[in-house]
Amino acid sequence: MILKSEEIASLWSRQMQKGYLKLAALFALTRGPLHGYKMMKLIKELTLGVITPTTGGLYPALKELEKEGIIKGEWRAKERKKVYEITDKGKEVFKKAVEKHFELVSFTRNWISKELAELKIVEGVDQPLEVMPAIRVLLLNEEASIEEKIEALEKLKAEFQRLVILFNEMTSHIDDRIKELKSGVQK
Repeated sequence: MILKSEEIASLWSRQMQKGYLKLAALFALTRGPLHGYKMMKLIKELTLGVITPTTGGLYPALKELEKEGIIKGEWRAKERKKVYEITDKGKEVFKKAVEKHFELVSFTRNWISKELAELKIVEGVDQPLEVMPAIRVLLLNEEASIEEKIEALEKLKAEFQRLVILFNEMTSHIDDRIKELKSGVQK
């Protein structure tokens, strides 16, 4: 069976989300101890709905993290729930994983931007992505003040608004290229 483009892209997206589930779980646990259901809700909230874990995805990930000593779980008889918390090793792993993520995102963005520019699909994509400093404050700086977090969120919002404009321009360039190709085919 041959998959359609949309199906392949959707599958890749799910695989990427699955890959980020452990990172998201650690991120949630930096906020304090949580049981599974609360963790699923918090992950969805913290990722603005981009990652919406299921029990079938989260609990195997938690089991692996626990086995690696990155988190520890404790059954609480009174609540009849297993409550997880991040270990010191887990905090270090989280910090290193976030830094590796930023390196990968930066490289990937620059690489794709360069390729799109060479294909004349988009222009002006080489502007630096300003979300990284804001995300670093929100993810890694637990001591950041409320004002610093608000400022980071405002910068993040402004950058997303800039990206919407950029994506609209990219879409317009792609539409123009499609029309150009179609008119060439019809000749």
